[in-house]
Amino acid sequence: MTPRKAAVLSLNSCVKNGKFVNLELDAAIKKYGFEDKDKSFFTRLLYGTVERKITLDYIIKKLSSVEMEKIEKMVLCILETGLYQVFYMDKVPDSAACNEATELVKVTCPKAYAGYVNGVMRSAVRKKEQLLSEINSLKGAEGLSIKYSVPKWLCEMWEKDYGCSEKIVKALCKVRPGVALRVNTLKTTADKLIEKLDKTLEAKILNDNTIIIPKSCVVTELYGYNEGLFFVQDPASTAVSGLVSKKSIKSDSPIVIDTCSCPGGKSFSAAINLENRGQVYSFDLHENRLRLVRSGAQRLGIDIIQTEERDGRKPKEELYKKADAVMCDVPCSGLGVIAKKPDIRYKSYEEIENLPNVQYGILNASKNYVKDGGFIVYSTCTLRKAENEDVVNRFLQENKDFCLSPTGILGDEKGMVTFLPHKTATDGFFVSKLVRKMEK
Repeated sequence: MTPRKAAVLSLNSCVKNGKFVNLELDAAIKKYGFEDKDKSFFTRLLYGTVERKITLDYIIKKLSSVEMEKIEKMVLCILETGLYQVFYMDKVPDSAACNEATELVKVTCPKAYAGYVNGVMRSAVRKKEQLLSEINSLKGAEGLSIKYSVPKWLCEMWEKDYGCSEKIVKALCKVRPGVALRVNTLKTTADKLIEKLDKTLEAKILNDNTIIIPKSCVVTELYGYNEGLFFVQDPASTAVSGLVSKKSIKSDSPIVIDTCSCPGGKSFSAAINLENRGQVYSFDLHENRLRLVRSGAQRLGIDIIQTEERDGRKPKEELYKKADAVMCDVPCSGLGVIAKKPDIRYKSYEEIENLPNVQYGILNASKNYVKDGGFIVYSTCTLRKAENEDVVNRFLQENKDFCLSPTGILGDEKGMVTFLPHKTATDGFFVSKLVRKMEK
């Protein structure tokens, strides 16, 4: 199995079966036994084609004698992966991209399509500079959509919400193969860990608890993984988790509740910040996902985390007004992480329209856990005010016993802060700190 053919088959599987690209990628690498260069080429081609689908389809429409709706799905996948190589993979010769695409048609589709695919690919090579110039000259939300392969409605929403849609989409479309390691300071320090990591990874210390590896790597094969010296966590998420710490909670035996905990990063960070003291209750809707939390805690040497299957909208009465802090990282549209999960960008507005009601339900239920003087950390990994500021403001209007408190993150003094990727070089993220007022 060649990486090119595997990419076409995986792309077709994602389109046909609605499979998440990251799951398809992992399954295919394991199935075909790809290693080293083949693995890197396959990963780049599959992820890149998904990421640039709107742009690639625009090019196909310009060059094809067949209407998009009438192109066979497998043929379309071959064209998309072939054109991605021509337009976005400089080290792949155009001739190789054309020849391989034509050969793939012969072994995966009726041979009659070979001439059609060859014609489109050759035409793309001839008109490459002309097409790129045309794409770069497009204006408005539609222009941004085609240029950066982000749905038009999303560009319009970001412009309305933040007034900088092009800066956001440009930042989120950057290739980001690296990884951020959250150092387990219960066991080591950033200085000690980085000394042991492979020097070819070019790892750098971001701060006392985060190491950035700019290159693609297999996390489970890194030094210290089995020993629990780190776990993967974006710097934005680490900063949010930092609101729950010994500094913010004075109790000798703190109680923290993570209402939507999986896969466990924020629970792990909170436990580490609290020096493994007190109790962290990690709740999630799905028991099978809670296994990740338990296994992760065991690997990291954390023994204060207790997991339980629970709907965030149905709080546990035994814990009412017992928590010093509640982490409410609600299910969201995930629009802040499309750099890592490119298929998220193709969600329709209808798919995310009702999320604010779900999020508010979880936030409003979470208030029951908070003791007087305690606080809620409400967060999402999305960039959409309807899921962020609007949810928080609604909560404050309906719960006068809560108020905003400065997070201190990025200099925030109001109690709500948004991580805009072009400014923070992180995932897009939102966080708010809501304190329950002391009874008079």
